[in-house]
Amino acid sequence: MTTFIIESYKTLQQDPATVSMELLRQIALQTSVGLGQPAGNDAASAAYTPFAPSTSAIQVNVMWFASLILSLVTASIGILVKQWLREYLGGEYVTPRAQLRIRHFRYSGLERWRVFEIVAFLPLLLQASLALFLSGLCVFTASIHPSIGYTALPLVMAWSAFVLVTAISPAFSAISPYKSPFLKRLFTTLRPRLRSLWWSKQSLLMKLLCPSRRRDVSERHTV
Repeated sequence: MTTFIIESYKTLQQDPATVSMELLRQIALQTSVGLGQPAGNDAASAAYTPFAPSTSAIQVNVMWFASLILSLVTASIGILVKQWLREYLGGEYVTPRAQLRIRHFRYSGLERWRVFEIVAFLPLLLQASLALFLSGLCVFTASIHPSIGYTALPLVMAWSAFVLVTAISPAFSAISPYKSPFLKRLFTTLRPRLRSLWWSKQSLLMKLLCPSRRRDVSERHTV
């Protein structure tokens, strides 16, 4: 990622060769005017326009720098979590019963201070970092050549669809193996509501598509 950023951040700055050419052109223009020669309407008399990076260059650098920051933050939090767990597993020279009580006391602290939620959040940070990097890569390749962009975009969209489907599948099926610890509680709460909504739509669709069956059922109840 750092290698890509080294190349992309250059698009936010003006090329030094272009700056030198602009300065030489302005010096030549001022010299000709000082000698009494008309400025003319040629390219040398054009006014200096300040450099402004393109929109795609700004978007690429924003996404790639954000991706780099998220990956470094994930590594930093991972180091802290490793230290916390090492402290939790640290054994003192005490009796086994006392050590068990200490472990239970520390485990209650891990639950109360949401350490397990922090650990479960780290993979999401890495996924977000990867999503930002791939999105910036699509914009970057499209700015280089449209054909490269058309190749990168479908691959990234296929990856995004796969991640999205596997992430939300536990909300529709309890037997789905694609469970994330961070989203498990949310999907457990949403699953009954989604099922009731699904079955209500199914029953409504059956009533609309099979009105004769509904009439038959009502006639049987009448009989």
